Amino acid sequence: MAKTLYICTPNGDKAAKWEGERFVETPLKAAKKGYCAAVVPVAALRSHSFKIPLETAEEKLPTLVEIRMYEEGGLDVEREYAVAYVRHPLHYESAWLVEGFAAKASELGKLFAPVLKRTGHIDLLAVPFLVYEALYLHDRAEKEGVDLFLYLGDDASFAALYKEGRYLAHRLLPSLQELALKADVSPEALRETLRTRGLEAKAYGPDEGRLLKVLQESFVQMVERVAHTVGHKRGLFGFEGVDRVWLDFEKSEIPGLWELMEGYGFDTAAKGPLACCETLPPEAQHAGVEALYLQSAAEGHLEAPNLTLFTRRPPWWRSHTGRFAAAVAAAVLLVGGYGFYTSWLLDEAESERAALQARLDATKSETKRLQRELKRVRRAKEAAARALEERRMALMAFDEAADTMGLIKASALKRRQMVRDVDEALKRFKLSALSMEQNGSRRMRVEILTRYERREDIARFMKRLADEGYGSVGTREIWLDDTLYQSGVEIVR
Repeated sequence: MAKTLYICTPNGDKAAKWEGERFVETPLKAAKKGYCAAVVPVAALRSHSFKIPLETAEEKLPTLVEIRMYEEGGLDVEREYAVAYVRHPLHYESAWLVEGFAAKASELGKLFAPVLKRTGHIDLLAVPFLVYEALYLHDRAEKEGVDLFLYLGDDASFAALYKEGRYLAHRLLPSLQELALKADVSPEALRETLRTRGLEAKAYGPDEGRLLKVLQESFVQMVERVAHTVGHKRGLFGFEGVDRVWLDFEKSEIPGLWELMEGYGFDTAAKGPLACCETLPPEAQHAGVEALYLQSAAEGHLEAPNLTLFTRRPPWWRSHTGRFAAAVAAAVLLVGGYGFYTSWLLDEAESERAALQARLDATKSETKRLQRELKRVRRAKEAAARALEERRMALMAFDEAADTMGLIKASALKRRQMVRDVDEALKRFKLSALSMEQNGSRRMRVEILTRYERREDIARFMKRLADEGYGSVGTREIWLDDTLYQSGVEIVR
């Protein structure tokens, strides 16, 4: 059964009623009787990924996710969070890869205070990286293959990776406002510049060197991050490469972006701008994708991870208080024969209250114990993280000191070539990389997972890189079991 969808934006004083392929502005109070939904802002989200055994019981999974998010995801044990998650079976392991999402309850309450004041509830608070699933349900994207969506927005930008219509992973990118601030232009001017001139140096005048440099360097870094993410997930989820790249940027393309991406291994992927709804203007295309997702969730066509803490209250007559009051009223009317019924109901209510109070006290005690333990673990992890960060910063400072400003562009080209050489070698011998870590333009470490009978392919992979002129290619083997092992390959230019 179709539900009337009202999309309620953070800090908004109006709701957007979704009517198939158009939005109709309406007062917030209208959403009280409909399906009220919104997408949580990217800035309000935290995410963390971890593995769990395939045999983990379904009823234990939500609790396990919440505990791992507090222990490993950096959540503050003194605060309340809304937590949701997605999970995927791993290609080479008997495990699930779980990605948890969390948002502070206080921040959600503040963001959606105007909505809650008028509606009293929000049925769905969705995760922004998952909204492209709606395109497959509505036959606006091919389900077969691997898709990469690049969303560029004023407040947030991100890349989202999908396989066969299902979300796999995301990577946060600089927003248009951040890029505009670095380039010292307005967001409006930046959007127009990207649409018309993009990253092509010939389109800029002599006095626009700073703008061109900011855009080229920023997009090189963005594409590098995306390429590393794809390389990592390729080994985990068992796919060879990206089949399609979609730019979600107001139905526009960015001149020079596709050529840049081809230098990082996306040369065989089809590329183009994302168009969701022909009836919507270009600036509303991403909002259209979100609306399709929220509508599909409202109608039960997909299971959307939900971060809402503001659920709809049941009608008064369905609540315990309402049922109790109705029973008492009936007893009063029939007091001649059923006076004892009121006393029985009161005894039952008191017994239920006492049982609930006992459960509440036990839960509070266990919660305090867990909070103390989490604080202890958190302090130890923070100390280790600080030491690791100090070491990492020292190494970064040494690496950066070796590069002069005049070699920035050459260094970026070398980094790009190294990523491509490694990626091509992995593809040549059909190897999967669990991770790729690049340090400057001269050093890279690749964690490779392969089957025992194909261990010689790692040696061929190393020889190919050595033949291509890399000065040092070394390895360290880590045996996993009789059929698989992991090898860390260190590559130095």
